[in-house]
Parts: sequence; C-alpha cells; structure tokens
Amino acid sequence: MQTSALRVRVNILGTAVLAGYVVLTLLSYLQAPALWQSHPAAPRAVAYFNDLATQYPVIALHRWLGDSTTVIISYFVPLAFTTAGILLLMLLLPRWERQLDAAIAALLMRWSVAFAVVALFAFPVFTQDFWLSMAWGRMVAAGTNPYHNLFTPDQMTGLPLDHFPMAMSYGPAWAILSGAVMTVSGKSVLAATILFKLVLLAAWLGSLFLIRRMTEKRPALDQCIAIAVFGWTPAGVLQSIAEGHNDIVMVWPALLWLALLLRDRWLAPVALAASALVKYVTGPLFLVDVIVDWRRHGLSWRQLILRFVAPVLFAVAVFGAFFRSWEFFDGARVISEWHFLQPRDAIAALELTFNISLFPAAHVIRVGLAVLGAYYLVALFKQPTPDNIVKAALALMSAISFVGIAHLWPWYVVWTLAFAALLPNWWLARFVIGLSILAPFTLAFWWIEPFPYPREWMALAMYAVGVLWCVFTRAPATASERSPRLALPAARLAIRDKRVEG
Repeated sequence: MQTSALRVRVNILGTAVLAGYVVLTLLSYLQAPALWQSHPAAPRAVAYFNDLATQYPVIALHRWLGDSTTVIISYFVPLAFTTAGILLLMLLLPRWERQLDAAIAALLMRWSVAFAVVALFAFPVFTQDFWLSMAWGRMVAAGTNPYHNLFTPDQMTGLPLDHFPMAMSYGPAWAILSGAVMTVSGKSVLAATILFKLVLLAAWLGSLFLIRRMTEKRPALDQCIAIAVFGWTPAGVLQSIAEGHNDIVMVWPALLWLALLLRDRWLAPVALAASALVKYVTGPLFLVDVIVDWRRHGLSWRQLILRFVAPVLFAVAVFGAFFRSWEFFDGARVISEWHFLQPRDAIAALELTFNISLFPAAHVIRVGLAVLGAYYLVALFKQPTPDNIVKAALALMSAISFVGIAHLWPWYVVWTLAFAALLPNWWLARFVIGLSILAPFTLAFWWIEPFPYPREWMALAMYAVGVLWCVFTRAPATASERSPRLALPAARLAIRDKRVEG
C-alpha cells in the first residue's frame, strides 16, 4: 500500500517535471529566433529563421517575445519550475528510503527516458555549437582537414551559424563522427539535425543505463538518487540533448571505461581512449586506470604495457587521420583564451564589486583542488576499492573542471555530474550536484546584464549553492559516529552474541 502511494507521488513529480520540459521544448522554437534576432551580428541566423518562418508561419510568433530580456524570462520561468520539482524529489527521496525498491528505480528511469525524448525535439536556443559540428563535418566529408583549415561560407550554407572561422577544437573522434553524419545527410540541414540529435540521445541514454547498472548493488536510495541526479536534472537533459552539446558523447565512453575497469575487462582503456578522442579532458583518467590495474588487478609491468597497446594504436590511427603539425591544436588553444565561471571568477565578483584584493584566495582554491585530486589518487593506490575508484575519478575530473581548464560552460558540468551520480552521498558528489542546479541559468548572462559583473556574480552564486547543497544534504550521523565511545560497547555486544551463538 505504501509503495503504491509512493508511485503516485513520484508520478505527480514526474508529470510536473515533464510539463516543464514540454514547455521549454515548445518555446524553444520561438525563443531561438527571438534571441538571435536581437543579436547585433547574426545575419545568417536571422536569415535562417526568416526562411523558417516563411515555411512555418507559427515561427513568426517569436515577435511576441520581443527583446532578449523577455526571452530570458520566458526561459527562466519553466526552467525554475522544472528545477524546483527535481530538487523536491531529491530532498524527499531520503525520507522515502524504507519504501524505495527496484520498482521505484525503474519508474524513475522511465521518466528520465520520457524527459530525454521530449528534449530531443527542442531547438538549440543559446549557442551555435550544435551547428559548428555540421560546418566542420562538411569539411571532413569534402576531404578538407578541419584542424589545419578554417571553415568558409560554403561550409556554413543553410546553417544558422555566425561563428568566426576557426580550426576544429573538438577531438578527432568527433571529427570522424561529424564527417560521417554530414556524408549521410548531404546538403539537408534537417537530416543532419535529426542524425546529430539521435547520436546525442543514444550517448545520453547509454550513460543513464550505465549509471543504473553500476549502482544496482548499492542501497535503493543511492540508486534512485543517482537516476534523479543524471536523468532528471536540466544540466544533463537540456544541455546535452536540447541544446545539442557533444560532451555527453565523451561522457558515455568514460562511464563505459569505469564499468569495464571495475570488471577487469581489457577493453576498459580502449573505451577511455575513445572518450579522450572526443574531448581531451578525460585523458588524465588513465592515471586511475594504471593504479587500478597495478594495485587491484595485480598486473605486472609487462601486462600493463600490453594492456595499453590497443588504446595507443587506436589513438594513433584516429589522430593520424588529421594530425599534420602542432597547429592541429590551434582550435583548442583559441578556446583556452576564454575565462569565466571558474572559482577565480567567483572571487573576482567580490574583488570587482567592492574594489578589494583577495589575492591569495583564488590560488588557495586552485592548489586545494589540485591537492584534492592527488590525495584521492594516493588513497586509491593504498586501497583500490570500487568506491575509491569512483572518488579518484570524480576528484580528478573536478580538478580538471575547476582548475585545469580556462572556463566552465554550463554543459561542462556533465563531465563531473555523471561520476557524482555513482556516489551521490559523498561530499564532493553533493557539491557537484549542488553546483549543477544553477549552471543552466548562467547562460542568460551572456545575453543580458541586469547588474554589474553578472557572470562573475553568477559564478559566485553557482559555487555557493554547491557548498550549501553539500552541507545541508549531508546524511545525519549515526550514534556511533557522533560519539566514538558508543561504538566500543556495540562491538563488544556483537562479540558476545557470536559467543552465545557458538
């Protein structure tokens, strides 16, 4: 009876969240043209949406939204409603712990798939990254190397793309996949859109099912929170599928690597190589792979070398298709010049607003995160348990996300969110989950500036919410944890019981 009542509550929350995603998807066809019409230098996007409005007059209703401020409000309201429903679910799940079981986890999974399917039909609103892959894909399909050549107006034909010409910044595996998609779709932008969206959906679903598989032996509460964290939140659903960012295609093979590593499968490093060849940032996870292979699986140096022959050959083959000189990395170098939404930017919000210097703070945070990654690598070396493997991977990806790279786009959060979902009650995982709450909202402040230094203040708010979520969602300590003295009598009682049974 209690389980039936719980299913009803979950379905009510799921319906509310689905309604939010449906509204966001429908509005995206009005928000995107309205937003880019207000852009001072987006002639291709404007022409694209004008043509689209000619074919589908309903698109012309975007004029009702007016300027970018109205668009942002129309996006914020359903996004806030959706986020509130998800936060309510995550706060209520611990209270329902005794009623949670595999059936509730399956129900949460079904809702997650429904959200993803709805987001599949959304139009990318805030960025043009989705169309960039098409331009570079056209170059690959035409036999032009996108790492050593800039795209031309011919490659942008029919696309709502007003990006400055640049070399490809993604990894070569994504270049091959983009070239394949554009070869199949030909000149049809609609066909290319459908194919790219299906690729992103497949990677997202693959990641979701891997997360469920890797948490199936954990307590039901952990598994349900894991599904909600990854499968319900806008940071994963909207940014990966609706907005069309390819980070999820890097995350899926990274999760596959972790699943294979825990099972001692030789294909694990091949999966990690595939991930790093989409976007390079998961490359440092090879440190975790080596430690686990050596300490947990007991491989000799010779066996370790043989284990990495296949991924090295795979990487050389994929790089070899495009690499001609070190100019190959020019695209990556260009984007590394952008700086925003990092912890140092949160510190800058206070410095710029109050005209003060907090000089050591940013460096302390930077060093602290680097030390954190090193600490959990050492802990993994000492005790290569499954939980320590996940902790080391998340700590390393957190150090990369918040220190190692120049900026943090909202869709980058999925790099850490996927690993956080595997151990959702750990303090660092809770911080990442909290940080992801405000991440989708930060996109607005590239279009409007309602107050001075909006991006810096949004960075401060985002990290502050992460800390607050980490603190207030901490599970209450048991009696023995609150008072170590209580653990000794309990241990003695257990020994006495065993003697009685004997």
